[in-house]
Amino acid sequence: MKFSRLDNNESPAAWVDAQLSALRSVPAARKEHAFALHFSYFQTYLPSQPALDLVALIHVDVTSGLPVIHLGVFNTTDQLIADIQLLPDDWMSIRQFSKANHLPVFQVSAPWELVPVYIPKPWGQEIWFTGIEARGQAAVKCDEGSIPLPWILAVFPQAERSLILLKVLDPLPDEVYGDLYFELHEEKQEVYVVTSINEDAWPDGTGSIQLGFSPDKRGNYTNDYEFKKAYLEAVKSYEQVRRTLDKKIDDLRSPSSTTLSTLQLKNWINTLSQSPENEALIQSERNLRSLMNSFVNHMPLVVGDTVAIPRCVPHALQHGVRVVEFQTPVYERQILSFAQKVLTQDHWDTEKALAIAEMDYVFQSPSRLVSNDQIDVELIVSFDDFLVQRIHLKAGFCYEPSVLDYSLVMLIAGELRLVWSGGQRILAAGNSMLIPKSMEGRYYFAAEDSCLFLHALPKAFDQV
Repeated sequence: MKFSRLDNNESPAAWVDAQLSALRSVPAARKEHAFALHFSYFQTYLPSQPALDLVALIHVDVTSGLPVIHLGVFNTTDQLIADIQLLPDDWMSIRQFSKANHLPVFQVSAPWELVPVYIPKPWGQEIWFTGIEARGQAAVKCDEGSIPLPWILAVFPQAERSLILLKVLDPLPDEVYGDLYFELHEEKQEVYVVTSINEDAWPDGTGSIQLGFSPDKRGNYTNDYEFKKAYLEAVKSYEQVRRTLDKKIDDLRSPSSTTLSTLQLKNWINTLSQSPENEALIQSERNLRSLMNSFVNHMPLVVGDTVAIPRCVPHALQHGVRVVEFQTPVYERQILSFAQKVLTQDHWDTEKALAIAEMDYVFQSPSRLVSNDQIDVELIVSFDDFLVQRIHLKAGFCYEPSVLDYSLVMLIAGELRLVWSGGQRILAAGNSMLIPKSMEGRYYFAAEDSCLFLHALPKAFDQV
């Protein structure tokens, strides 16, 4: 087996691409090829960007014409490196070696089944399918466990910058405690698809999102300057009470506690309310929160609704409304308000956010692209960096998309089969896969029974 060690300034992706290009340009009698690459991987998503010593093991089978590529990426040891260098090029030997050593390997030239990472939030949790941050990294499922997604992308990158961020927002069903930050973004664009409404939180099945500002409230002021001034005063009044209440809660908590349950917060509020002074403070918090929220537009949501949120539009998903979210892969936000203590920063950004807030949000309804007895295709959103389609594939039919880049698939309901020349993969509801750009559209979706899924593509390769 060919074995190489890269210098720190060399790109593992470029090295692998050169090996694959050489195989394509010089037809060989051998149908199987294997090579290993020892390299330093810098974790750019961590503050100090520490390096990991990794080895990538790659097997290529060109028997069918199109290369079938398997990949494993592992932490190295001297013994592992020595053993890999002695491996022959055939897949059977490599497969036996990886199983014997419990080393994860998967077919990188086939769809990648994504393994999410669960991120706790004050209002519930986020479930990241392509997230790569200090707080957590998604992974790809393998025969023997999984490989962190960033390790794979170091060897087989799929995008010039970062993947479209796919995640699920799963707020608690508790009113106030399950409400997200009221915030806006200067760079990030996002779209929500509502997948469930908690019936305890919303008995009639209709949830809510705070989205932009109330047209009726704006009509009470002579211009937007006066409206923003009044809203800012309401927020500042609320923030002062909020911080006073948060300080009292902090005095009750253990110095070692980092996360608080909703039940614990409610118990502490109940404890504080036994004092007349604190009871007045708690009632003031409720009154000022209600006044502050009267400036905000509340849009009802039911299962199946979609919400496209362009840049600079203030928004806050409300408690008990679970959504699938696709977004620009950047982390930046400006918080206008929050009905809990903000844990990630020591300030609110209300004035700065109001200066750039989009006041005239226009709701974007999905547009129907295809509708027949076999399939319905809707364009949910088309931002300048990515687009998302919702596809209802009916029982017994197939759909072959036109895609020249990677794409992301999230199954909402039913069971979806993705079929390509080398095999097929079945996706269950709630799961997601990345279809690598190396597949170049040489695949199709099939449904034995009716299914519903979301399909996200980088906008630069818009084929709609």
